[in-house]
Amino acid sequence: MKTIALADDMVENLALVPGKDVEEKISRLLENTFVLNLRECEDYLFRFESKYGMDFKSFAELWEQGGIPEKYSHEVERDFMEWEGFTMERSTLLKTLRNLKTKASS
Repeated sequence: MKTIALADDMVENLALVPGKDVEEKISRLLENTFVLNLRECEDYLFRFESKYGMDFKSFAELWEQGGIPEKYSHEVERDFMEWEGFTMERSTLLKTLRNLKTKASS
């Protein structure tokens, strides 16, 4: 465990956050931040899924099989890279949230 110093005004602001102590309050702030990031990520994923009518795994499989029209166009390549990035980010955020929940319940 690491010790950190917080400015007095930060400690005062933490009074607005639910939790029994500073550690729990910071954990809740982290969790809320990750949930907001996950929602934003899900919004981007939904846009790509709506645009192409499939999830990323299906899109990537079709990509490898040559089933995506104009796959080397700037727009489609950019979409592939962004979609892949948001898919990876979603996975990382979910793993992080699970770890936070597990530690909080311990």
